Amino acid sequence: MSNNGRDQRERNTPVKTVFILGAGASRAANAPLMFDFIDSAIKIHRRDEATWARQSFDQIVDARRKLQSAYVKSTIDLDNIENLFATCEMASLIGRLADLDAKTVGELPRHLRYLIMRTLEQSILFPINGRDRFISPPYPYGAFAELLFRMQAVRDVAPIAVINFNYDLCLDYAISSNARSLDYGLEFQEALPNSIPHYKVHGSLNWFRNSQGDAIAPQPLQALPMRTYWDRLGLDRAAERPIDTMELLHGPERWGDGLHPEPVIVPPTWNKGWYQEQLKSVWRRASAALATAENIFVIGYSMPPSDQFFRAFWSLSTISESVIERFWLFDPSTNNELVDRYSSLLGPAIIDRGKFKFECLKFSGAIKLLAKEFLNATVENLTDR
Repeated sequence: MSNNGRDQRERNTPVKTVFILGAGASRAANAPLMFDFIDSAIKIHRRDEATWARQSFDQIVDARRKLQSAYVKSTIDLDNIENLFATCEMASLIGRLADLDAKTVGELPRHLRYLIMRTLEQSILFPINGRDRFISPPYPYGAFAELLFRMQAVRDVAPIAVINFNYDLCLDYAISSNARSLDYGLEFQEALPNSIPHYKVHGSLNWFRNSQGDAIAPQPLQALPMRTYWDRLGLDRAAERPIDTMELLHGPERWGDGLHPEPVIVPPTWNKGWYQEQLKSVWRRASAALATAENIFVIGYSMPPSDQFFRAFWSLSTISESVIERFWLFDPSTNNELVDRYSSLLGPAIIDRGKFKFECLKFSGAIKLLAKEFLNATVENLTDR
């Protein structure tokens, strides 16, 4: 059988377990959420930590300031990155935003992507202890990757796939630094044996268009040598520090190089049609995974009322003959509205038969519970943060 035939067969193997990750999953790694993303970006800008993306921060901060005048005639939540992303896209489409010139308005989506990249890479923290050979993933993604590896070997729950709504590289680094490959589901990506399906349906900081602009290619991540960063930062005790995206992609020897191509990330809004044409194969792989899944574990995804796209995606993807045995939602929120939103999404085959369960737990708590449930294992050194 040809390699392409084997890859297709492996990709078509029915998935039994799907993890869905939202912004809350990366909160423990210090990533901002939707509602405080802009606050984090502004703090980075004020501390003069935007560095290579300074122009993009300047442009977006200025555009946001001008948008605030819209409060006179309309209501726009400019503190929410989802709304700001959508507004910049609309401004680019219609070619106007207050008194900004057309060229500046047209470049706002690109500037916002750079702002998102820089904000994430300055917020997410990597543990640097000076002892290990390589830097570990951001907390608690190392433990989560280990959970995936071990569950992938358990017949009752494997194969496994991850659907990720985040742009960050936390899980990507956790998997690749363990010498495992990722299957992103991109159209022209080869699926290697034993790879972990990781469907990042909104794009990723390590996805870039080729020089012709007609294909998306993922850039593999490097395992970063601990001693290099320990010495560079002059540390004398363990600490958590941010690491630039381009170092994750090219290694520390490219530190300071101006390597910042525009990442492929799309707005998390209903108006996804044009963008999803580019990511169609990723969405289709994710849909196929949900269609066969028996276990679905949602971690840190609040399913905001505005995300009608996900509701349609879920409804269409689950029209299948598979029987869902578990739909578990993990979130530290004590707001009953969250459970109500999911209860309104899920059909009677899940709700009425007691297959939906809500656990008021953070990401680390979800990892510990799942390890106990499916591996009969206790996860050591995992604090609830």
